[in-house]
Amino acid sequence: MKLIGVDLDGSLLNSKNQISERTKKTLIRSMEEGNKLAIITGRDFYAAEFLGKALAFDRYGGLISSSNGAHVYDMKEKKTIINHYLDYNLIKEMIAFGKSLGFDYIIYYKGEILAENDRAHSLEFLSQKNKMPYRIIGNLEDKIDFPLNKLLFSARPEIIEKNIEKFRDRFKKRVNPIHSMPQFLDCMPLGINKGKSILEIADYFSIKHEDTYAFGDEINDMEMIQMAGVGIAMANASNRLKKEADEITLSNDEDGIAYYIEKNLLKEK
Repeated sequence: MKLIGVDLDGSLLNSKNQISERTKKTLIRSMEEGNKLAIITGRDFYAAEFLGKALAFDRYGGLISSSNGAHVYDMKEKKTIINHYLDYNLIKEMIAFGKSLGFDYIIYYKGEILAENDRAHSLEFLSQKNKMPYRIIGNLEDKIDFPLNKLLFSARPEIIEKNIEKFRDRFKKRVNPIHSMPQFLDCMPLGINKGKSILEIADYFSIKHEDTYAFGDEINDMEMIQMAGVGIAMANASNRLKKEADEITLSNDEDGIAYYIEKNLLKEK
């Protein structure tokens, strides 16, 4: 049994934000042959669930590792198998400090995107990309009485760049802040990242670490590429990621994941 971990944007999804039919069929075949498949993404669970359904995860036991590995859900068993939360007091402290730097904060909760005001940077972008509605709640930080896997900050890229080191210096020993896109800063529990997630999933299913395969294209995939038994960069990946990868496959617009799996992992070529 192998564990195959796939990033979404720029890896599993092509430039039209779709999974090609070839890639879909190949991934389903890999599960039919007894392998485990996990979508490992920075997105919230509800922003990736529809892709798991498209890949018949509810039939074959596919997993969604969301919020960069803070939450892992088995769609066939309909249960969470791994869960990491942020501390409540730490959330309040991060929000206050983030605001002082000019950051907006955004929260994912039960299929919705929550923000304090409708001027939060990239709110519409997130809603459209993730296919999730957003809701504005005044004084949102005072109403957080539910656990969070991730706290997201957004701002114009130049504001993030100017202040990101100040934020990291204050919180890097208590959370894992990832600069996922120029306008976003994702904050997960300390030690949680995509690489940690693929190894936690492997341990859960008693799969040897050397039998894990990871596909990615961006810097937030770095730990996953480094920590997997075999780290595979897409042809469209950043040069920094390619240098760390064990292998390079075709691009996301050339069915790079399907090409690699068909060539190397399927029992029947």
